[in-house]
Amino acid sequence: MYKTSLGSVTAEVEELLVEKMAAKGRNLDQKIRHAGRRLPRRIRRQAAYLVEVEQRTKNPKLAHQYDPERVLQARDVCVKHLEKIDRKQHRGHRRLAWFTGLVVNLFLLAVLFAVAVYLVG
Repeated sequence: MYKTSLGSVTAEVEELLVEKMAAKGRNLDQKIRHAGRRLPRRIRRQAAYLVEVEQRTKNPKLAHQYDPERVLQARDVCVKHLEKIDRKQHRGHRRLAWFTGLVVNLFLLAVLFAVAVYLVG
């Protein structure tokens, strides 16, 4: 019927979260929380559906109350997004943002100091 099981789908998404975003945690839910806002809202929603289905399968009465096609669709959305992430480029952007913030703060501090010296002297 379907070529992938729920366990392999969640394992694949977990593996990509660890590889691309260094997400930590014991299960998919914790890894998604660790990634937090670094994941777009639509990706978090799809991954949350995978977590919900994973929780349902633990209960025998609810185990079959999910849509396998939607699971595969959620997997595809998550995997496509995570595979596009270039960790090296992301790290470079974060360093540049940090350095830019530092330069702006130092410039504002110098301007404030110059104004204070001008007003006092």
